[in-house]
Amino acid sequence: MTEIPSRTDGGVRSITRAVDLLALFESEHPARTLREIVTLTELPKTTVLRLLGTLTTLGLVSARQDGCYGLGATFLSWVRLAQSVWEVNAETRRVMHELVDACGETVNVYIRQDVHRMSIAQQAGTATVRSVVEVGVPLPLAQGAAAKVLLGGVPPVVWQALAVEYPETDVDGLHREAASTAELGYAITHGERELGASSVATPIRNRDGRVIAALSVSGPTSRFTADRVGGYVDAVTAAAQRISATGLGNVEVYL
Repeated sequence: MTEIPSRTDGGVRSITRAVDLLALFESEHPARTLREIVTLTELPKTTVLRLLGTLTTLGLVSARQDGCYGLGATFLSWVRLAQSVWEVNAETRRVMHELVDACGETVNVYIRQDVHRMSIAQQAGTATVRSVVEVGVPLPLAQGAAAKVLLGGVPPVVWQALAVEYPETDVDGLHREAASTAELGYAITHGERELGASSVATPIRNRDGRVIAALSVSGPTSRFTADRVGGYVDAVTAAAQRISATGLGNVEVYL
């Protein structure tokens, strides 16, 4: 059985602290004060200063003239590299665009990363009120239609890790839901991750039939009515089958 590294291990703890600090910088908060970083990380000020010093030396954090901190310029090369590695192919984009035209809702391609899921490609819906997530931002693997699709066929070590990461989640119940999703071929959820938001998701498979991603449409629950959801399921399933047939592109080597 694969051993799950503990966050209390010295090396893992240092890396985790650095990553948690970097994760504080987001679109709504591109810069943070030292006080904010200390408060949000709940680390001693001396530890935060030491981390900031190391990250600044590496070019991963930059100190601004106003005393705030932000991401360093080193990330520019990483961003370009990540985009080239994780960009889905043109055919997948075409299918996603057609799915938006068919449903009017936001379309995402989600992948599993350890005990999280994240969108690697998104096509926003056409309605004024729509559901949009940030591409590349980790989301819970214990909630949402895409999560139930991605959990299909995962090894036991993932379920063990989920129990540790989400202690308040009924992992056995989630396991049953994932098995039911695998049997049905799709998942429908209402308000699991965000109140008032609904989603329909189906699996994208590789040539061996393994689930490598989830294709979803999501939007306000008020539009996911009983008479519409059936059509969404058919449209998403057909689109996912088309993508499975042609592949996601070079990104599949990481999936």
